Amino acid sequence: MNKSCIFQLTDSERDRLGNALAGIAYDPHGGMGYITDLRMIALTVLPRRIVDALSEQRASLNPRSYLIFENLPTDEQIFTTPDPDVFTPAAKSGHISENLIMAFASLVGEPYSILFEGADIVNNLIPTRKSKAEYTGLGSEVELDFHIENAALKFMDDYNFSPLGLLLAGVRRDPQGPLTRLADARAALERLAARDVECLRMPLYRIKVPYRWRRGSAQQTEPVALVRGSPDLPEISAVFYPDMVEPTTSAAAFAMENFYAAIRKISVEIDVTPGRLVYIDNRFTLHSRDKFNGTHDEAGNPMRWVQRVFVASNLWNHRNLTTVKSRVFQPKEAAVC
Repeated sequence: MNKSCIFQLTDSERDRLGNALAGIAYDPHGGMGYITDLRMIALTVLPRRIVDALSEQRASLNPRSYLIFENLPTDEQIFTTPDPDVFTPAAKSGHISENLIMAFASLVGEPYSILFEGADIVNNLIPTRKSKAEYTGLGSEVELDFHIENAALKFMDDYNFSPLGLLLAGVRRDPQGPLTRLADARAALERLAARDVECLRMPLYRIKVPYRWRRGSAQQTEPVALVRGSPDLPEISAVFYPDMVEPTTSAAAFAMENFYAAIRKISVEIDVTPGRLVYIDNRFTLHSRDKFNGTHDEAGNPMRWVQRVFVASNLWNHRNLTTVKSRVFQPKEAAVC
């Protein structure tokens, strides 16, 4: 783990932030007034070192692969784990977790959600029985292997619907739950032979649209490169869980296998627990989630509860999507190039 990417609040800083967030009513629509209130609180209450780290990430002149924030405020009580698609205020004693992840998101980008990723601005990642074998954040029995979030959506029409980054925050911990793994593609690429890197930079791969985006004829991209840009600041479009990327040549397949091996080799693991928030730069950092059986409480509800927010540098590319809520969008039919 890169210690320069880890930031810990003192107890007094944590309590001050928690008190400020407790006074804000959570808006599941993600209205502008709500986000502005949280931005103002974050800029006022967060220590300068945290604001600087998020601001540097937003500027993207020298972005870190990930940021980990420790000793954050949490809700006093978690009563149950809700249905991930149903807004359930009674599930816990307040809305500190939602306000916390949104406050941090508001300093690094523009928070948003896609309707089938989560009906509210903050997505609840909770394993469900119907989704346990799916390659989504609601699954559990399959490993959600290393991937760039919505990689194929970098090539949709003239727009890029792949997020700039995503934030994960723990709400409830499953003692038998999975680890999240992070991999800086820059370190992986340094381990590869020049011929493999050259293959990854050529348009030799068809990337399938994520399962929940598949509709009509928009199923996969035309051949594209998995790696673009400079070695120091590349843009990666790789997905390593099954049936998502189709190499068009044997050399391309070999390079992709070597890239995957390097990704696994250099990855770091983290447990997304209450009091911890992780920001992942989705341009060159891949992430995965281990498979797990899942523990249930006395009411039969899953113990694991992680919240997620997507961020974009701005929402201009989303202008032609249907606005379901203030910052929750519904994709229309779109061609993948």
